[in-house]
Amino acid sequence: MTSPLSLRLMLPRLLAGLLPLLLAPATPAAVPAPAALPAPHDLSPTPDHPRSTEGALLTLRSGRIIFQYSQFREGQHDHSPSAIAEIHSDDGGRTWSEPRVVVPTGSYQNIMSVSLLRLASGRIARFHAVKTNKWLSCQIVLSYSDDEGATWTAPRQITAAPGYFVLNNDRVIQTRSGRLIVPLGYHRTRGTADERDSWDARAIALWIFSDDEGRTWREADTWWTLPVASGSGLQEPGLVELSDGLLYTWCRTDQGEQWSLLSRDEGRTWSAPQLTTLRSPTSPASLKFIPGTRTLLALYNDHSGALPRPQGRERRAPLAAAFSTDGAQSWSAPQVIEPDLTGWYCYTSIHFTEDAVLLGYVAGNDQIGHLSRLRVRRVPFSWLQVPIDATPVRGRVILREIQDADETWVKIHAAEARIVGGEAAAVRREFLALAARADAYPYRVGIWRVLAGTAPTPADRAAAVAEVVKIFVTPASPDRSQALETLGKLGVRLEGEALSAARQIAASGPEGLRGLAFWALRNSGEPQALEQLCGLLRSPNETQRLIAAYALRWIKETDAGALRQLAAAAAAEPASSAAHPYLQSAAYALHADPARHEAWRTRLFAVLEQGTVAARWEACNGLLSQARPEDLPRYLPLLDDPESDARIGAAMTFLHLAAPPRT
Repeated sequence: MTSPLSLRLMLPRLLAGLLPLLLAPATPAAVPAPAALPAPHDLSPTPDHPRSTEGALLTLRSGRIIFQYSQFREGQHDHSPSAIAEIHSDDGGRTWSEPRVVVPTGSYQNIMSVSLLRLASGRIARFHAVKTNKWLSCQIVLSYSDDEGATWTAPRQITAAPGYFVLNNDRVIQTRSGRLIVPLGYHRTRGTADERDSWDARAIALWIFSDDEGRTWREADTWWTLPVASGSGLQEPGLVELSDGLLYTWCRTDQGEQWSLLSRDEGRTWSAPQLTTLRSPTSPASLKFIPGTRTLLALYNDHSGALPRPQGRERRAPLAAAFSTDGAQSWSAPQVIEPDLTGWYCYTSIHFTEDAVLLGYVAGNDQIGHLSRLRVRRVPFSWLQVPIDATPVRGRVILREIQDADETWVKIHAAEARIVGGEAAAVRREFLALAARADAYPYRVGIWRVLAGTAPTPADRAAAVAEVVKIFVTPASPDRSQALETLGKLGVRLEGEALSAARQIAASGPEGLRGLAFWALRNSGEPQALEQLCGLLRSPNETQRLIAAYALRWIKETDAGALRQLAAAAAAEPASSAAHPYLQSAAYALHADPARHEAWRTRLFAVLEQGTVAARWEACNGLLSQARPEDLPRYLPLLDDPESDARIGAAMTFLHLAAPPRT
């Protein structure tokens, strides 16, 4: 699982470790290893525990790294009795504790194959498989921890149908939108006896997903099997999010290659399986994005011929790493991690630290058993030959530096851009430290806005919102307008004193606050608020027109009449007006008029090149939701702009497109 990282420590080391690495395209030959790797930590078979396999890694907020895995007894078969055990490291994966059991076998025949995931809410989710018999049933269960792994909720089954569902270790992801997706290999049964002949090895790939962090689940609309004669089908699928809504699944097969499928609607439907260029035996590959980049790391058994190959088509050796910077369309030359051609390497968990990647994988052989020994290996970034796009990494550094140095509202802009880039948990920790003295800062409303926006629970959000309300309902507050704007941005439905105050401002308050009041009242369900807000689009005061457009963009207004009025106002607004970029931004972001959509986009890019600081910041925000990878060169000059908000806007765009999902 790629957990939220402490970038204050991580990013300078990432830059030092990654930027000097190879940028050249892949060559046909294998990449030579530059030096010997540090010695691994092995969990070798013992009489009590003849097999330890299939684990997942996660970093706790304390910095401790935990590794939970399948600990077997009485045999090395997939149906042998097993429990979930854990080891931990307090030094970045260099040394590890002794094992302890964290989930006993209980009444099951077998439990195994862990995925750990830090959710957007801050909770930790743990998925694993449970079997009530050997060959007829394998179901997936989910439990949560709200105290950093100290305690867990009772496991709850999330696969609704009976049958044999395989979820490999370290496979579950949460997309940028918050959707949880579980890739599964379904094996039908061919008989009722609990014996090997009743189990069909030919797997069907399917997916289940949840939009409420695991409370409810539904199955994807499509499933696939391998469209050629095969004894494996599409086994042990994995999953990454390439960009917003675009998902990539890969599966092991007996065809000599991994096969892939694509979804363009966040996992609802999937394309037909296609061959990939990752040539391997019938053995699972593992893929993850390197944090802060658009570079995928793959761990697999390379049988392409670029490396020495073992005797036997199905031997799971050697273990190699390869990289893709084009969304898994092509891969770099393989680099050897485990060269022993008599070994058996598979079921790799991938986890990143500040200066290394941790790999947890099976490392068996013919003497001790293929699925017997579990190995945890720390691979420094400086050892890997990574073809990397370092711009997103640089963007994170820029945002961190601005947030640390600035003591104006620009600090809030930098923090919220980091949230866009997937650092919500880290930003929340930093702003919680400011909360005790919030009133001492000129951006105190922003502190509460960040804490509300990153709240892990409804109660935490309500507490932060209450602080903003307190400022708003105090007429003498110097930052009352900022509080009202923040209530609008957070989409708060006002009640009681706050609702009365907003109504009073809307009716007879200062002109500078009326548009913000209409915005807040629209969020609160007031029937006339949208009409009043749209009326400001025709105001002779350009500030009022600006506020109205800004509010409509934040509300994500969908009313057809409002969008027509916005489109007309955007077309009529003079290019010299301060409101012009805000009207273009809102009209573009909301698709107010499809016929003018591309023209608004062109104008916003012109603003990026020539506008004021405020105008460029707004243009970046308006373009963000529809940012395209091919546009990124146009943002590059802004990373060196003397104005902080311009640099923030550009960095935010790079991170929006580059940030991988939570995996």
